Amino acid sequence: MVRIAVIGTGAFGVEHIRTIRSMNGVELFGICNRSEERLMIVAKEYGISSEKTYTDVTKLLQEKALDAVVIATDEQSHEPIARQAVEYGKHVLIEKPISTQVETAEQLLKLAKTSDSIILPGHMLRFDPGYAAVKNKLETITGPIHSVRFKRNVPFERFSLHARTHPVFMALSHDIDQLVWYTNSKPKRFFAMEKKIVSDIDMPGIFFGFIEMEDGMICSLETQWCLPNEYGQYLDVELEMMYDGGHIRYRFPGDTLSVIDHGKMMRPDIQLSPFIHGHVYGALRNELEHFVELIKNKSTRQVVPMEEAVLGIKICDALITSAKERRAISWENV
Repeated sequence: MVRIAVIGTGAFGVEHIRTIRSMNGVELFGICNRSEERLMIVAKEYGISSEKTYTDVTKLLQEKALDAVVIATDEQSHEPIARQAVEYGKHVLIEKPISTQVETAEQLLKLAKTSDSIILPGHMLRFDPGYAAVKNKLETITGPIHSVRFKRNVPFERFSLHARTHPVFMALSHDIDQLVWYTNSKPKRFFAMEKKIVSDIDMPGIFFGFIEMEDGMICSLETQWCLPNEYGQYLDVELEMMYDGGHIRYRFPGDTLSVIDHGKMMRPDIQLSPFIHGHVYGALRNELEHFVELIKNKSTRQVVPMEEAVLGIKICDALITSAKERRAISWENV
């Protein structure tokens, strides 16, 4: 039995809680949040006893029976919580992005290299069957990849909820991780543009970025946080790739399921963490099961190496710098 606690009970922390409770051979050891009010709301909703709730991270990490933690807190707290968890001998899954600072990300990489604890970056799209199928296909092609286009648009109603973090880190870090996963080439040059959509919110709501890779491949990235709420979908995502002799297109979550209920359009999740026959399945569960396998078997190959997560942070940072300074950025200057 692997005992895992979830630190952070926001929307995605709750997804981890739901999923862990559905897994065989895994126990939800506890949940932790600084806000006792929020902690009690989540505990009541999921039938978690008060003995398993913590407002003090240190007290949780001192529990000898605890094996591992999921860190689903704000980005600034990822590194200090991970460092403390490792000091207490716990394994760690850090939600993306592992950091919004290159220097801090590199400190996490050093921690992972010098520790006996597993530190897994939480890039769950590597565990989505659709994205994995793209990866499998790319391993069979022999010609060059000419271009890849990523689009990740988000309903406007979610913008104010997530505007604490730049949309490149909040949204496009998923797609940048796919870029790192799909190609062996390094970036060469960046150019990006951004636009504010709400006057009293500092972060831009629209971002377009372009990357020229060393092997000549061109990558475009788009995120717009002004998708009409009326569409009733969590995300509008596309991946399109041109390569020598071929073309790949993947839509996520796709148009496979839509419901109109009393005049309201809904497109329920059927891929990330759908609830089926009393259990949670999907990409998030696949990621957590990989985390458990890493804990049980140290020889298991880590699907998301920390080095690749750090590379993704550097790419995010270069794109943001290009947009803010309104100039092209060379990788050699990153």
